[in-house]
Formats: sequence, C-alpha cells, structure tokens
Amino acid sequence: MVFQIMDDKNDCLGVYSNGQFVYDRIPTNVDGTWGYSEHLKDRHIQYAYLWVQGASISDICPEHLLARWTIAEKKIKAHFKSMQVSKINMSDICFFDLVPNKQLEHYFQTKNEICDWVFASVDKPTHYGLLHDSYITVQNIAKHPLHINLHKLFKHSRHDAKAKSLWNWTQSASHYTVNYDLFGSITGRITTRVGSFPIMNLKTELRDIVEPKWDCFLELDFNAAEIRTMISLTGQEQPQEDIHEWNIKNIFRQDISRAQAKQKFFAWLYNSENKTIDSEFYSKEALVDKFYKEGKIHTPFGRRTVCDRFHALNYLLQSASSDNCLDRVNKIERFLRGRKSYVAFTIHDCCIIDLHRDDRHLIPQLKQIFEDTKLGQFMSSCHIGKNYGDMKSFTWDY
Repeated sequence: MVFQIMDDKNDCLGVYSNGQFVYDRIPTNVDGTWGYSEHLKDRHIQYAYLWVQGASISDICPEHLLARWTIAEKKIKAHFKSMQVSKINMSDICFFDLVPNKQLEHYFQTKNEICDWVFASVDKPTHYGLLHDSYITVQNIAKHPLHINLHKLFKHSRHDAKAKSLWNWTQSASHYTVNYDLFGSITGRITTRVGSFPIMNLKTELRDIVEPKWDCFLELDFNAAEIRTMISLTGQEQPQEDIHEWNIKNIFRQDISRAQAKQKFFAWLYNSENKTIDSEFYSKEALVDKFYKEGKIHTPFGRRTVCDRFHALNYLLQSASSDNCLDRVNKIERFLRGRKSYVAFTIHDCCIIDLHRDDRHLIPQLKQIFEDTKLGQFMSSCHIGKNYGDMKSFTWDY
C-alpha cells in the first residue's frame, strides 16, 4: 500500500495512507512512497522516485492527474511561502499542524495516486537494488555538513578565481553539504546537484579547506579501478600489485615509467584505432561482444544503458566501475551506522570517511570491506589526513 510521510523532522512523524492520517507510527502494511525520509531508514521501501530514475512528479504525472496535482502543489507551496513571510521557525513545529487537513488530504491523496500509477505503469529499473542502497547512502551523506575552513578559503580567494567564487557561495549558503545526483550522467557516475558543495570539482589546491568533524579523514582509493573492472569482466585473475607496474612487466615488456605505461594503456583503451596492445589478457572486442546486446550495455549490476557500439566499451567500463565503487561505499555506510565515524563523501573511485579516534581499530576492516567487491578482490590504497588537501599514505601493521 502506498503512503506519504508528511514531515521529515524526527519529532514530526505523520503518515497519510488509504485516506487516513496516522501519527507517531508507520503502519505495518505500507510499502511504497515517492521519496526517502529519515523515518524510513530501517525499512526496505519501494521509492517511485527511483522507478522514474530521478524525474520530478510534475514531469511524470499522468495526464488524468496533472490538473489535480498542479492545484494541490500550488496550494502547499503557498502555505510554505506564507510561513516564510511570517518568519515561522519550521524546525520548532510540524508542517502538518499548520495546514488544514482538507488541503493535506488533497495533496497527499493525489501524490499517492501518482505513486500508484508509477508502480503500475513504469518498469522497475533492473538495477533497483543498487539504486535503493545508493539513494539511502547519498541521503545520509547530505545529513552531515562539511567542515570548511573559511579562513583558508578566504586566503585562497585573494589570488584564485575559483576560490573567490566558492567564498562568495559560502557567504549565502546556510550550511555546506554534499548533495549527490544519482541520475546526473548517462553512465551512472554520480554528480552533485546545483547548490551542493562542489566536492567533485574542487581544485587540488583548494582541498585543504575541507576538514573533518572528528579526528581525521580516511581515504580508501581503488588502484586503477577501470582497468581492474575490465580484467574482472573478461574473467581474468586480478593482479595483486599496482596494475601499471604489472602492465610494464607483462604487457608492454619495456623499460618505461609508470606514468608512461598509464598513458599508453588509456590511449589504447579508448581509441579504437590504437593497436599498441595486442594481448589475450586485454580484449576490447571480446568485452563488447559479451556485454553489448540489442543496442544496450548490460552490466553485472543490472544497469542497462542505450548506446551505439562505438561508445559501448567506454560506457561499460565507466558504468561498471562506478557501480562497483558505489556498492562498496554503500556497504561501508551501513557498517558505520550507530558509530561516530561516517562516510563524508565519495569521489570517483574513492570513499572518504570522517574517522573518530574511537573507531580507528576498524581501519583494517573498512579496507577489507572496500576491497572485497562484487567484481573480485580490488587492491586499494589508504590515506589519512587532518584535511583533504594533506592526505598521507598509510598502512596498518597487523
């Protein structure tokens, strides 16, 4: 049965379902709603927002409900605006206590009917399990504001245009959170939303402004994630050493530097005309033949992405590599629930944890969780630092 949470605040649990208002508890027979709420953190719920892959209600609303939804949404927005004009502190009061029940019923009943239509008419994403867990993870990351050293940022802003722009943003932002968009790219790589702290695009020179809430940042970073993803998808055994060093010895068999080996490999990987590598260990054509079917790539995580054959390898490796990392971030986020430490953010193939000293004994276990991926055992590095711009390589002596 579909339902809607009427207020996200911890002390404001109100549910609308089956034409009734229920307070201070969530009915046991409900299983589908539009979007996530803190009240649902321990429940496996079907989220219509994920079924429509990030579209807004207005964008996907069926024609027969559109007029009702437009009116209902307009009235609710008018109430929010009047509360802002009246300078009502919404953190001290439940939203549903300020709106007449008749208007609440009109709004939430229409929203329920839209969700019913989605669940009945839209195909459930084949990678819904990963979407669901990732959705909870990014919502929980957004709960923890970043600690930004404004003094450092101001110093940077005197001679750096991007720092100045970021400084101006901090002056109007009420808090500095990372808000990810699970649907921001065609390959599934997460992006940040408008208004989010730009952690994904933060210049290396500015990273020192990001500081932990607790004792330090712990960064777990896959070694050559996309190459290891390729190795896994082709069914080969993972080398348990640096991939680029391994390639020098086993693929190139030349006296070249690691940087040169890395450059040569990626120049070959994403250029169909480059014939630098001729090895059965790495076969681009075999990989595309295996995972590209009927105009779509089919990843091991259930994701299906429409593309032409020319882009299939790129999409496959980026998608599978991103999902593999995100799956590990989800696992770590769940593992840390109830502890002081938490996942602060994720960038590309890294998971960054805000680590409390009481949890330092968990470092080996966190590294093990990160490396034990669904695509096999992926080697990773570990770094620790007092700010994100000063991270030092770290190994744990057992």
